Order: sequence, then C-alpha cells, then structure tokens
Amino acid sequence: MSTSTSLEDEIREFVLTSVIDEMNILTGREGITDDSPVTVGGLEVDSLSLIELTLRLETRFGVEIPDTDIEPLASLTLGGLVAEVVRRGAKA
Repeated sequence: MSTSTSLEDEIREFVLTSVIDEMNILTGREGITDDSPVTVGGLEVDSLSLIELTLRLETRFGVEIPDTDIEPLASLTLGGLVAEVVRRGAKA
C-alpha cells in the first residue's frame, strides 16, 4: 500500500468526485484504483472530458497545465494523474 499524503488524497477524491458526481462519466468507484487508466478501462475520460477535468484541477489546486500537456495526461493512470498535479505544485 502506498503512503499517500493528504494532498494526494484530496486530489484523488476531487478527480473521482468530478468524474462520477459532476461530469457523470462513471456510475461508481467500484474497481477504480491508482492503477486504473484515466481513459478506456478506467475512469473512461474522453478527450473533451479530459480538458474539462484539467480546467477543474487548475482552478481547484492552483496548477498550470498548458494545452500542449493535456493529451499526454490521457496515457496516465489515476495515481499518475494525482502525482502529476502534485508535481506541478498543487496547493490544498
């Protein structure tokens, strides 16, 4: 089990809440782990939804994700996305 920080937990919870409750992409959290892909077979986020999720992350955590960096996020897992937001200087 990884030792995640409260900031990582907060980002993870924000992503899941956004994808499930606000964007209505997933119906629940069953089977979703840090190893789940952001796209097909995981969070099921398509390219337009990824842009929306990125904008939400920028606003909520004060990070900057240039348009040119959005497409590569699609290749990440949930854990990788959380780590990337932290790496970009996320603030609680």
